[in-house]
Amino acid sequence: MRLGKSLALTGTLALLACGLGTTPASAAAQAAASCPSGYVCMWEDPYYGGDLYVQQYAINGHHEIDGWNGDNEISSVINNTGKCVVLYANDAWSGRTHPIQKSGAQRLRPDLRLNGYDNEAESYGIFNSGC
Repeated sequence: MRLGKSLALTGTLALLACGLGTTPASAAAQAAASCPSGYVCMWEDPYYGGDLYVQQYAINGHHEIDGWNGDNEISSVINNTGKCVVLYANDAWSGRTHPIQKSGAQRLRPDLRLNGYDNEAESYGIFNSGC
């Protein structure tokens, strides 16, 4: 009986060491650490998975998401800018908007499906005020 428990524990530890036991919360913590201070980062998949399509320094103004890499593919966002970030459903900063707060838990959007905004963003703005 002890051998079985020991093998089960060894298997669990191996899974955790390989990252297979990673939870969404730990994925969020890892992603937050990979998005530098002063930047907004946007990923292809929920919970900061897939390709990192946007890693933009906090330059005020309007920005396009590259049509070949990320346009209509953003599923998670981290706003480390200290500024308001607004996602736009269309190019040229038009269409339905989705604000990403500049501080607190609301600056983290691990799964835009929960907000009804998954795979919609085509452009975004970074602003000192708003949100």
